[in-house]
Amino acid sequence: MKTLGALALSCILARICYASQELPIARVVKLIAELKVKTETDGKNEQAAYDKYACWCEDTLERKSADISSAKELIDDTGILIKKLKSEIASHGAEIAQLNKDIAQNAAAVKEATDMRGKEHGDYAKEREESENCIAALEQAIKVLTGAGTGKGFLETSTHQAQLLSIAGQVRRVLSTSSVSHSVSSDDLDVVKSFVAKPMEFLHGNAMSAAQLGQNPFGDYAPQSSQIQGILKGMYDAFTGDLEKDNAAEAESQKTFEDLLGVKASEKRTLVATLEKQEADSASKTKKLSESNVLLDDTVKQLAADEEFFADTKEACQTKAAEWSTRTRLRTEEINGMSTAIQILSSKSAKATFNASATTFVQVSSIQKHETDLALMARKKAYGLLKSIAASSKSIEVARIAVVAQTGGHFDKVINMIDMMIGVLREEEADDIRHRDLCENNMNANDNEMGDLDHDIKKTEESLKRMGNTKKELQDEIAKLDKDIKATKKEQEDLLAFRNEEVKDFRQALKDDTDAVALMKQAVAALTQFYKDNKIPLELLQKAPEYANDPDKAPEIFSGDYGGRKSESTGILAILDMLIEDAEKEMAEARADDASAQAEYEKQNSALQETLDAQEATKASTEQEKADLMEKIDEYEKYKDGKNGDKDAELDTQKALATECKWVKTHFDSRREKRKTEMQGLVDAKGFLAGVANGDDPLPP
Repeated sequence: MKTLGALALSCILARICYASQELPIARVVKLIAELKVKTETDGKNEQAAYDKYACWCEDTLERKSADISSAKELIDDTGILIKKLKSEIASHGAEIAQLNKDIAQNAAAVKEATDMRGKEHGDYAKEREESENCIAALEQAIKVLTGAGTGKGFLETSTHQAQLLSIAGQVRRVLSTSSVSHSVSSDDLDVVKSFVAKPMEFLHGNAMSAAQLGQNPFGDYAPQSSQIQGILKGMYDAFTGDLEKDNAAEAESQKTFEDLLGVKASEKRTLVATLEKQEADSASKTKKLSESNVLLDDTVKQLAADEEFFADTKEACQTKAAEWSTRTRLRTEEINGMSTAIQILSSKSAKATFNASATTFVQVSSIQKHETDLALMARKKAYGLLKSIAASSKSIEVARIAVVAQTGGHFDKVINMIDMMIGVLREEEADDIRHRDLCENNMNANDNEMGDLDHDIKKTEESLKRMGNTKKELQDEIAKLDKDIKATKKEQEDLLAFRNEEVKDFRQALKDDTDAVALMKQAVAALTQFYKDNKIPLELLQKAPEYANDPDKAPEIFSGDYGGRKSESTGILAILDMLIEDAEKEMAEARADDASAQAEYEKQNSALQETLDAQEATKASTEQEKADLMEKIDEYEKYKDGKNGDKDAELDTQKALATECKWVKTHFDSRREKRKTEMQGLVDAKGFLAGVANGDDPLPP
């Protein structure tokens, strides 16, 4: 038993077939064909949507792959930079530690030299005090003993005896010093010791020492005070000479100590300056290391996010591809089924079968009906409906159909024209839909491309900003290096100027001393010329003193030929020789000091040159790093310009799409509604005409 819906469908199909004088199965074939077309159209639309999605997958995965590759490259470069910075910071640390050690050693050397100098000065002061005490004691003893040779009157007063005992005690203290053995012979020392032990006996002459017998072989009486006085005088001269030498040695030691302090101070300044430079470089690279670590951490995090996004997107795209493959297969199978059904129902054998069984499907009348007055009324109503549609839609084609309907054109022709018009309207509808979809797809693609370009431009600008900061840091570092290099060169120039001034002073002093020595030698030659010409021997300047004083011996007087003032000349020549020796010694010391100063200059200049070389090498390296950075900045700028160009092109596309697709937002729906109304009117008009042609009531209640 048929259901109500099946009966209604059968009736509708019968009405359609009756109106068109075609078999129901033919209409079924048309319906299947229309369904196939719709299915294929859906497939094409879905294919376009999937193609867009597949393009997005390809572009996105390619872009993310490039981002991941760039991030990995940046991570590798940053890791290499971090290792390099750590190595350089460690090197700076070793240099700083060594410089601190050198500064500490410098301070220790200064302290050691100061302590040693203090000890030397203390020993000198102690020895000087001892020598001065000995000299004072010897001077007093000589003074007291000066009147002892006059005879017994010297001992007539207790005061003189007390003085004698006092000086004996003082001389005893002199004998206790360590240097006395170097200033007097052992025989004279024994005589003085005997005097100190028994001072009174040396004034009576009751006993004669071996020295007296040697000086007085005939046994005449000679007061021993004269001998003691002579020995003490020799000791006095020896102590005085030693004190002068000690004073000179002390002055020389003090000068050497002060020179050493100067050298150490200069060395310390150089070490401190180098230490400050190393610490500044270490601090700068430590800051750069910290920034590089932050950049590395950020890049690693971004890389992880990009890799996760890449993996998720790839999985989603692969899943969607599998789903699309299944969907395409199923739709293909569906369309193949439709095609098979159409082929089955449309074959010659099928048509013969359906023709043979036509009465079984629908009972229809073969009687042709003629147009009646009612048909004329339907024609007028159809004309009015078509005219109204033409007026509302402003369609010339609809107006032409209305004219044909009014002028008595055959209904089939009018219906055919309406069908053609409906087809045209459907094609316009399809064109509008395609245009709308194309606009939406292009605008979405344009928006996505604009978003990608904005993202790339933003990332490039951020990179350029970071590189700009690095560029400024490099420029500041180069400027500082230029300043340091100028300062080092200035210090070299100052050191050279000071050294040139020293050399100038040294050469002038050397010339002055040389000229003085030449003049003194000329004077010596002039003084000795007389003696050389006359073959007169000169006496030695320092003659061993004769301590014996023989009152019975007549004073010496000249004898023989004139020999000139040999004694005075000898003294003068000795003085000149001493002055020449001192001058030559001073010249030798000046040469030694100049050589030492030259060596010190070369050492300091070498240290400055090493510093300068290191600064210039660092500057060259920094400038190369800056050049590499500028090249990279230029590449990024070109990349940014390219992206901006692409963005401008997309903006032009956006403007063009806005102009071309503006009507979609403003008129698509109204056009659709008007077209729908127009098509509905045409369908209604066709229905009227078709009903009249089939003998139906054209004016249903």
